[in-house]
Amino acid sequence: MALVDPATLLAVALAVVAATVYLYYYSSQANQPDIHPLQLAQQSSVASIRESPNESPVYRAKITPAGTPLLESPSSGLTTLTEAIRATRNAHRPDAVQYVVADKVVRVSSDELAARVSGLAAALLRISTPSSAVAILLPASPEFLVAYRACIDTGIVAIPIPVATPPASLHAILRHSNASVIVTSAELAMSLADFVKATSLTHLVVAGELDGSAPAEALRSATTVVALAELESGEAPEKDAVVAPADSAYVLYSLCDASATPRGVVITHANAMAAVAGLLSNLPASQAIAETDVFLSSASMANAANLNFINIALIHGCSICAHETTDAESFATYAYSFRPTFVYLEPLISRDLVQLFYSHIVKYPKLEYNIFMAGYRRVVDSLMRGMKPKWSFWDFTYFRHYRNVIGGNLRLMFVDGPSTPSKSIEWLRALHGARVIPLFGTDHTTAVVTAGAFYDYASAIDTHNVGAPLACNEIKIVDSDASVGLTANDKPYPRGAIAVRGPNVATRLWNSESPVELNDGWLELPLYGEILPNGTIDVIGTRQTVAKSSLSPSGHILVERLERALSASRAVTDLCVVVTDSASKYIGIVAHPRPMELFATAKSLKKEYKMKQIDDYPWCAEYIRAKLVEAAKANHYEWIADIPLENIKVKLVSEPFSVANNLAKTDGSNNRETAKKLINVLFK
Repeated sequence: MALVDPATLLAVALAVVAATVYLYYYSSQANQPDIHPLQLAQQSSVASIRESPNESPVYRAKITPAGTPLLESPSSGLTTLTEAIRATRNAHRPDAVQYVVADKVVRVSSDELAARVSGLAAALLRISTPSSAVAILLPASPEFLVAYRACIDTGIVAIPIPVATPPASLHAILRHSNASVIVTSAELAMSLADFVKATSLTHLVVAGELDGSAPAEALRSATTVVALAELESGEAPEKDAVVAPADSAYVLYSLCDASATPRGVVITHANAMAAVAGLLSNLPASQAIAETDVFLSSASMANAANLNFINIALIHGCSICAHETTDAESFATYAYSFRPTFVYLEPLISRDLVQLFYSHIVKYPKLEYNIFMAGYRRVVDSLMRGMKPKWSFWDFTYFRHYRNVIGGNLRLMFVDGPSTPSKSIEWLRALHGARVIPLFGTDHTTAVVTAGAFYDYASAIDTHNVGAPLACNEIKIVDSDASVGLTANDKPYPRGAIAVRGPNVATRLWNSESPVELNDGWLELPLYGEILPNGTIDVIGTRQTVAKSSLSPSGHILVERLERALSASRAVTDLCVVVTDSASKYIGIVAHPRPMELFATAKSLKKEYKMKQIDDYPWCAEYIRAKLVEAAKANHYEWIADIPLENIKVKLVSEPFSVANNLAKTDGSNNRETAKKLINVLFK
């Protein structure tokens, strides 16, 4: 038997080594950046002249520099949501299917949906009064889409209300809105029985059937109850309603307590169209939304930001999947089935999605885990250098699998920028291969003001930011009140209150004679921001969460910014910082630790712990506190390390922050009142 030539063996060995090096390193990084770095070096068009020494220059999107009109509509021929959706209705694919998910999958064709909308639109014109509005209190369902579109189609003002709204707040909103009609489910209708007589509701349109219970009888005696299915089956309106850009499209009510007067922000058709135009203009032509796209809504369909994407999907004739959840496993189940192409993720679901996949990966055998993390670091390195990795060894063996778990088609993930941790954005970009675009806005700005650049893969990772101004508005920073001490002349970057101007800015409040306060068209938001060198914005806190403290060198703590710095630690998934008072030498932190982080640490230290009884294991709080101090020092909060450890109180909770355990609000923000109560127990 002849022996193999040594030279051949050497050649084969060198080829294997070269291929291994290529697969391990170069294949995911050897490409040129997806966009020239200079195009991302300055992401805003900046005015050359400051109007006042107490404010920054004006920042605009690059496509609408100073002297050019701000975008008002995605198409020059369409000025209202009504016109835009009608245009799609007249040109839609006959076989298009709207996939809408409630407790079970319900498939509704575009033709069926249009027929139901027409029937309900005609009925609403008959039973509602011209000066009133129609409240929509429905979970994710075909019925929500039908009711919302019927209002838009007829010019009736819609008041979408999240189903998680507490009864006291719901009562206050309905009383203040003077809505004459509410469209709701039979189950949710029962929550209205105690106060329906104190509202202006004349008609209760119910999806389903009321039973013979006492609350149902109370509803029947207080108002006219009619079945939604009956109204949907009626004849279409005789002619299309005439709607003007300045007409009200819908009203956004923020959650309020029973003692506060609700504030409903009026979003006109012009406001809504400008927001749609701004979001769409942020996408390159090759990534434009089309009728073949599928939108998956995991947030409430009444969510202010989510409504913008529902509008985009309706205007373009996209299929819509709606599954309202904060549970990542449930989200993944429906994403796997419907294979969406774009999605809006609320902070709670985005954080839970990261935790779901991370908790699976850390269960790998040690060698495989290390291999995975090596690949993950290579992908992140590519992203930070402006390249979205193409095919690589890790994509073939790992990342493609995780993309397929949520459908495999996602190309756009829109997330709430201020409340989504940088590590979560990094993880979603690296693991799922989608463009993760952070957004920022308030109800008064149709929920959008800024968005991350499509090709800026480092956005919100290396430096936390929420992107540059959209093409529908302009932004500037003005000096804050003296007690906070943020000024447009701060070094190295201007800091202060964020002011916004543009056609997406609402100027009216519902059922209020007081207009929104504007200064030469500028709306000053109750938020503090910082302008970074590349023209992007970082939201550094709200007026309500700036705390005076003798601990901080500046005399105050921007609580939300500190939370983001601490959240960089891989030891926690959720946390909330509590500063007790200005003279206190204590900082309180409520946190949910990563279960696998504690499991691995307990194993290495040979300690015992159980997550459900986390309070019984003091070493866990001590360990998490040390990790949070490390994160603070690494993220420019060195003074935290000077505080004695016993003065940093850490309260661990056994579950992630959620609305159910009252640690999070429906918008994904921390419930600080609950956190404060937990910390006060430690201070006693």
